[in-house]
Amino acid sequence: MTNLGTIILLIVCTLMGYVLEPMFFSGTDMTKKKPVEKVVDDKGDPPVAVVPAPAPVSEKPEPAPVIQVDLSKITPEDFPTKVDLKVNYTIADANSGVTMQLKKGTKVKPVRLEGTELVIQPVGLPIESKINVDKTNFKELAVPRMLERLQNAVAKKDAEPVPSVTPTPEPVVVTPPVPTPVAKLDEAAIVTLLKADVGTGKVTEFKANQVTKWKAGEEIEFDGDTYQTGRVTFKAETILGVQEHEAIALIEDGKIYKWMWAKTKLEMR
Repeated sequence: MTNLGTIILLIVCTLMGYVLEPMFFSGTDMTKKKPVEKVVDDKGDPPVAVVPAPAPVSEKPEPAPVIQVDLSKITPEDFPTKVDLKVNYTIADANSGVTMQLKKGTKVKPVRLEGTELVIQPVGLPIESKINVDKTNFKELAVPRMLERLQNAVAKKDAEPVPSVTPTPEPVVVTPPVPTPVAKLDEAAIVTLLKADVGTGKVTEFKANQVTKWKAGEEIEFDGDTYQTGRVTFKAETILGVQEHEAIALIEDGKIYKWMWAKTKLEMR
C-alpha cells in the first residue's frame, strides 16, 4: 500500500511540473505591457504636427497726410467755389450772434485766408467764421489750381519775345484832359444796369431768376467815397430753408463797382 501511495504522489508531482514549468521557464515576461504601435502615414513617415497659422493682426488705417504748402502763395483766384468740412463744426457770427451746428461733410464757401485760418460762410448765409484750414479739404482743391496758375505764368513768360533795346525818346509833356463829370443815373437806368450785371454772372451769390424786386437805392458813403446804389431782393435755398435776402450794388461812373450784402456790408463774390 505504501508503494502505491508513493507512485501516485510521483505521478501528481510530474503532472504539476508540466503545468508550472512553462510559466517559469518559457522566457515570457507576464508583467510587461504590449508595446504600442507607432502610427505612421501612408508613406511610412512619422506624423507631423500641424501648427495653425496665427490670425492676421488688424492694422489701424494710417491717418491722411497733411498737405504742406505755403498758404501765402494761394491767391483768391485759386479758391474753390465750395469746400467740405472734415469735422463737425459750430459756426458763430459775432456781428449777428447766429450760432449754427454744421456736420462733417457739409459744404461751405471759402472767403479768405488769415494765416492758417480759413474764413468760411455757410452756403446762402451772410455770416462768417474761422476754422483751421486743415479741417477742410481747401488745400486739396486750391493747391492744384495754384500750381496750374504758376505753370501757366511761367509758360507765358517763356513764350514772350525778348524786347529789343531802342533809344529812349524825349518825353512829351501832355496835359491830361479834364474829366467830364458823369451824369447820375435815374431809377430806370439803375434797374437796367442791375439786371444786365446780374445776367453776366459776375456775382455768384444769386441768379436773375431768384430776384423778386429790383429798385434804385439811396446814395451812400463807403470807404470815403459816395456812390449811387441799386438794391435787389432775392430768395435763396439755405440749410435753414428758403430765405429772403437783400443785396446792394455800388454804382460809380455809370458802372457797378461791387455787390454787398445789405445787412452786413460784406462783399459778395
